[in-house]
Amino acid sequence: MGMKQMKKAATAAFAGAVLASWSAGAQDVPRPEVVAEWNSLPYRIVSEDLQSVWEKSDLHGKALVQGAKVDSDGTIYVSTARWGGPDIPATLSKLVKDGDEWVLEAFPSEEMNAVSNANGLKAVLGFEIDRNDVMWILDQGHVAGKMNEGDAKLVLWDIKAGKEIGRHVFSASEADPKCSFLNDIAVDNDTGFAYITDSGIFCNPLHGGLIVYDSNAGKARRILDQHKFTNDEPHFFFNIDDRQVLKGGGMKTGADGIALSGDKGTLYWTNLTGNTLYSLNTDLLRDFDTSETVIENAVRVETSLPSNTDGMTADRDGNVYMTALSLDGLMKLDGKTGQLSRFAHHPEMNWPDTLAWGSDGSLYVVSNHLHVWVDGDMNFDDPEIPNFRIWRIRDVGQAYTAE
Repeated sequence: MGMKQMKKAATAAFAGAVLASWSAGAQDVPRPEVVAEWNSLPYRIVSEDLQSVWEKSDLHGKALVQGAKVDSDGTIYVSTARWGGPDIPATLSKLVKDGDEWVLEAFPSEEMNAVSNANGLKAVLGFEIDRNDVMWILDQGHVAGKMNEGDAKLVLWDIKAGKEIGRHVFSASEADPKCSFLNDIAVDNDTGFAYITDSGIFCNPLHGGLIVYDSNAGKARRILDQHKFTNDEPHFFFNIDDRQVLKGGGMKTGADGIALSGDKGTLYWTNLTGNTLYSLNTDLLRDFDTSETVIENAVRVETSLPSNTDGMTADRDGNVYMTALSLDGLMKLDGKTGQLSRFAHHPEMNWPDTLAWGSDGSLYVVSNHLHVWVDGDMNFDDPEIPNFRIWRIRDVGQAYTAE
């Protein structure tokens, strides 16, 4: 056995020991199935000019898929934030079939995805589709780290009606133009509120925080700004398999994954650089007169996780699902017992990023080797396993957004 194989065996043994200490419910681990996979993302482009720019770009074929969501008809949408530069054809797309292959088609349109469009989408990472098929599109605004005024925003798009029905441009106090990294969003149809994580990665120290948005009033409030609850945990580092994240030093990312309980009463979140699961009662957050001191004192530490996490969600019954970056799978926090268990695993689910619900009760997972892409080491031609995958786990439950 070579050194690399020995390291993998040791990692697997360690992970097995950790997982063995979890609940007995972990024995019934569902098996994920692959829905779509790519080594390099294929785009269907209508505009000849856009196609020409893409083909001539140094970024051609090197886009990174990040998020995925599913509407009531089963259509899958994906985000490809323009971290590498402006030439990415679309930052938000829907998957359409081209023969046997899934390809990315700009959504809602190529015009809406044009970097030159002042009102368009610049860099979408997190988004959500609610029970009314309204897509809540969180636009980071940063294109290769640069942002213009008005680019950081939240756009509400009615998929069935095919039109924009709401928009909020974040002020500098809500999302700092220099530091912000708007990451993910959870939506409450019952009250019209949305909850957003800001990882704050473009400043050192980090500028993490949470944003509470009231769609009825069209107002937002930033809370826990640059707080220990929303910034990186000191001295936290991790590997994925036998690879250090990142190769040039540790990854520093603040508030990232976010989930809303099925009864909409509890908000959960984690910092990617850390393994602590936090929570707050949402009745405090919906009252913008609640002081920051009261909010800070109300934060609960739910548990320490055996792995840090990226994407999170919850089902209608109050169970919370979290990606397990260093364990190639998912974790589940039981909403009734508080018991943490291993929920799903596949040795090729490298960097499980985002979670999404299907109307049939399936849970979808994006894996994307994000750490390899950030390091600049991604092989887009013939990697050992596909770079990007969308997985499906059947018969999990109903989304937290369900009535």
